[in-house]
Order: sequence, then C-alpha cells, then structure tokens
Amino acid sequence: MPEERRGLTAEERWNALQQDKERLRRERLQRKLAGPIWHRMVRIIPVLFRMEGTFEARLLRAEAREVIEALRQDGVFALDTAMRLAHGFGFLAGGDVQVYLTSPEPLSRLAKAGLIEAQPYTDSVLVRPWAGPPRLLACVVAEMPPSRLSGSGYRVVTAERLGREMIGAVGARADLFAAFEKAEERASRA
Repeated sequence: MPEERRGLTAEERWNALQQDKERLRRERLQRKLAGPIWHRMVRIIPVLFRMEGTFEARLLRAEAREVIEALRQDGVFALDTAMRLAHGFGFLAGGDVQVYLTSPEPLSRLAKAGLIEAQPYTDSVLVRPWAGPPRLLACVVAEMPPSRLSGSGYRVVTAERLGREMIGAVGARADLFAAFEKAEERASRA
C-alpha cells in the first residue's frame, strides 16, 4: 500500500523558513566581505575540466613529480597542478595531477613505465572531500587549451583559463580566488 504524503506542519514550515533566512544572511555576508573580488569572480564563466573531453582517472604508482615530468612534452597541466607548477602552491589538498592530453597514448606509455595503473580508476571525483590515493586525472581533448610556459618549463593553462577552471571545480570561493589573483599579480610583476 502506498505511503500517504502529508503536508508540512506550521512549525516545520517556520523552521525551514528560518534556515533559508540564515543561509541567505551568510551568503550576503560572504559577498559583502569579498567586496570587489566577488564581483570579478561572478563575471567569470566557469570551465568544467572533466567535461572538456574524454575524462580518465588512473592511480599513481610513482611520485607525482615523476608523472608530471613524464608528461612534460605531451600535456598542458590544469587546475591545481597548473597552480603548483606556475606559483608553487595549489588550492586542492588531494595531491592529484590534472592534465590535458590530445591522445590516450601517453597514458599507455606511463602505464608501461610503471608510473600509473594500466586500468582506469573508478573514483573520478575531481574534488574529493575524503582522503584517497593520488591519481592522474587526464582529459583527452581534440585541441589543447590555451597555455603558457611556467618558470620551470612546463606548459600550464593560461591565467584566465586557470581562473575559469578553478571556479568550475570549487565554485564561488572568494578566498581561493583572491589567493589566485595575488599569485598571478606577483607573477606578472616578476
């Protein structure tokens, strides 16, 4: 027998209204504290890294530095990896390597060299709120995104693209966006 649905009581509606008002108050406060950063950030059209092409996740069997070095000639590094290569720090804690590739061949080559697992990894969540093993997150695209050379000689996405990818990955986070803008400003002055 199907379960009967009942409407909310007046007290339940009142509690839901109060929770919504509190959420709106917090959001307004965040926007006010962020000031002009918020306005610059919300004008950016996000880029969803994993939706740009064919997405593959592989477990790392070697240090991330070795995998990054092995992909130096093949890829354009994105998201947190691009931030770390260009500025020395990132905005994600996972330790994953994010890269754009034009073919899956480098993945096969790295697997044969024992740097990554040969089989795709089932956990392909881009920003994990839980701890997990470090992964290579590769997006195989028909055409590479716009890129620049980092100080250490790696190809990373442009500053504009990195900001769009960051917002696409973590959402409207004024704290992370401010750190990104300051790092890009320092890099442009150097």
